[in-house]
Amino acid sequence: MIVNFLIPIILVLLMVIVGTGLQTIQFNAILRFPLPLLGGTLLQIVMLPLGALGIIYLLQPPVELAAGLLLVSACPGGALSNFYCHFGRLNVALSVMMTAVSSILGFIVLPIVLAIIFPVIVSVQVVEVPVKELVFRLFLLLLVPVGIGMLIRNRFPGVVGQYGQIMRIAGLVLVVLLLVLIFYTQWEGATRLFYDAATLSLVFTLFALSVGWVVAYLLRQSAVDRKVFSVEFAVRNVGAAAVVAATTLGRPEFVIFGALFVIFQFPVILLVLLSGRQVATEATEMS
Repeated sequence: MIVNFLIPIILVLLMVIVGTGLQTIQFNAILRFPLPLLGGTLLQIVMLPLGALGIIYLLQPPVELAAGLLLVSACPGGALSNFYCHFGRLNVALSVMMTAVSSILGFIVLPIVLAIIFPVIVSVQVVEVPVKELVFRLFLLLLVPVGIGMLIRNRFPGVVGQYGQIMRIAGLVLVVLLLVLIFYTQWEGATRLFYDAATLSLVFTLFALSVGWVVAYLLRQSAVDRKVFSVEFAVRNVGAAAVVAATTLGRPEFVIFGALFVIFQFPVILLVLLSGRQVATEATEMS
């Protein structure tokens, strides 16, 4: 189906745009002080599934949405967070590193989290996650295109500087197109569970944004990097959740929440980014 072909292409283009805003020196600065990176990653792996479980007990959503939320919360950070941080002119290198580390650790922890929590909501006793396949997809859809974008910036810095704003706008258009395609693929289930999914998505997004900010504050991160933590906690790897739901569990209806989650989360993340752009600009000028 052409839609399934277009979605990964859009993701790759978005990550290339992200890469054009990165420099190697940014990664070196983060690796010199890795505690916030590791601490933030480990805490999101633990706290998000627990928060999702609490939200499920509080709101009592339909089973397919509850299962979808648990899958999404247990998955690592999503690559869209890197573009969101790029668009918001935040610390993109930190975002990319958190996504990468989250993916490495998350795919190891995911089976454990689901094996402990998932049976509480859904009668699924054994959960096997295709780790190699997911890591390979991460490599192709995240690391390779980001590297290509960095190479383009290195070889053609003048062009990237001249058309940087246009690329940000193009990236935003691609995100909107991506959301439309995702909604199209899940049209039937999305319309049936629209309002329940909207409520669940917004509550979990606000929870994840808040927890990310608090964790960054406790780790003594700057005001700009607190927003990066918030975005990283909120944006999950919905593609990984879809793979687990459709192939491993054989329950494609669990994908519905993930598809709607990305759509309903988008305006909330955009609002956070726009509210932080002035702070980010001031921080950049001071440095």
